[in-house]
Order: sequence, then structure tokens, then C-alpha cells
Amino acid sequence: MPAENLTCRRQIKRQTKGKIMGDRSPKSNQKKSSQKQAKASSAEQKKKQVVADKQAAGKKR
Repeated sequence: MPAENLTCRRQIKRQTKGKIMGDRSPKSNQKKSSQKQAKASSAEQKKKQVVADKQAAGKKR
């Protein structure tokens, strides 16, 4: 390419790596979905705990 000889132009980086295939098996998809559900329920449980703690702190005063 002519741009490689010139110092004032930006060189184009070529991709040397090909695309990597991901694991799309039913077992891995099920695992991912169960992990998402567990994470969501954990976050929801933490929110409920914070609300309960605030209510308990208000009743003690």
C-alpha cells in the first residue's frame, strides 16, 4: 500500500485473527440463563433487605 511508505499518513492495521466461534450448545445456553436468573434474584433480594433494614431502623427510633 502507498500509505506504508509515507510517514505522515496513518497506517491501516489489518486483522490477523479470525473470528472465534462461541459455545452455543444447549447446555451452555441453559447455564447462562440460570446464572442470569440467579444474579437478578440476588440483586432483588439485596434491594428487599435494604428496604427492610431501613424500616427496622425507623421503628427502633
